[in-house]
Amino acid sequence: MDADRKINNERKKSLNKNGSKEDDRLLSQLAKACHPNGELTVVAVSHAETMNNIFPQWIRLCYRKSTEEYEPYDVNMPAVLIPRKSLHYRYDPPLTERGCIVAQTYGRGLSDAGIKPYEIFCSPEMKSIQTAFNIIKGLDTSYTSICIEPALLPFRQFFPKNFQDFLISPKTYFGLGYPINREYIPFGTIAQSESLEAYNSRFVDFFTGKISKIEQKHVVVISDNSMVKITENVIMESIDDILIANKAKSFQLNSFRVKGNEVKPIKNPIMPFSRCIYHRKPQNWQEVPHKLTVPNHPDCDRIK
Repeated sequence: MDADRKINNERKKSLNKNGSKEDDRLLSQLAKACHPNGELTVVAVSHAETMNNIFPQWIRLCYRKSTEEYEPYDVNMPAVLIPRKSLHYRYDPPLTERGCIVAQTYGRGLSDAGIKPYEIFCSPEMKSIQTAFNIIKGLDTSYTSICIEPALLPFRQFFPKNFQDFLISPKTYFGLGYPINREYIPFGTIAQSESLEAYNSRFVDFFTGKISKIEQKHVVVISDNSMVKITENVIMESIDDILIANKAKSFQLNSFRVKGNEVKPIKNPIMPFSRCIYHRKPQNWQEVPHKLTVPNHPDCDRIK
C-alpha cells in the first residue's frame, strides 16, 4: 500500500508539472463521442445510505444466532433480508430503511423535474440495485428497467478476488420483483484486479461507448461517490482520492447534458432535501409553541 501511494504521489507531481491531462477526463472524451440523436440528460447518482454506513457492527449483532439467520435490532434496518451467508453482506450490504425512503423521494424529485428514464444503469452491488429499485418506485413508471452493469463497480482492489461469488444474480432480483432488464448485455466485466488508470478508464469507456449512444432523452447511472466525481471531470489519481470521495455523505448527484459534440454541466434537477430543523421533538403538549398547536386537539385547553 505504501509503495502504491508513493507511485501515486509521483504521478500527481508529474501531472502538476506537465499540466492536467484534459483528454483523459470523462467529459472531454464524451464530447468527442458526438451524441447523434439530439440531447441526452445524464444524472449520475451514488447509492443511498447503507447498513455498513450506519451500523458498523450490524453483521456481528444481527447474525448472533447463526451465520445465515438475520435478526434486526433497529427500525432503520430492513425487516427481512435475502437469505445468504453473512460474509456476503459484509462486502455487498443492503440499504437501510431510511436509504430506501430517500431513494424513493429522489425518484419523485426526478419525476417532478420531467426526468423519467427508460433505463437505469447501476453497479451489480445490492446497494446500487436497491437504490435503482426505489428510485423507480418514486418515479412511478411502468416502463423503467434496471440494467446491471459490471463496469460501474467501485475500485476493484477494495474487494476480495472472489467478489463476484458474493453478488446476487440478476435472475434472483428479477424473481423478487425487481424490474431487471434480463435482455441487457453488460458492457464490461468484473476484473480480477486493476490499476488506478484502468479504474478511471473503464468509466470513461462505459460512458463514451454505451451512454453516449442512448437514443432516449434521459438516463440515470448509479454507482458510488467516486463515479459521481469522475462525471464531474475529476480524475481519481490516488487511492486517497477514492477514499476521500467515498467518505462524503451518500446520494451524491451530478447532472450534465450531451448535445452533439458538446457536454455541459446543468443544474441538478432535484430540489434540496433538508433535514428536520428541530434538535429534539417536544416531550408533551405543554412544550409545544402556542402557534404550532392544533386548535381542535383535546389538550389545547391546557396550553395557556
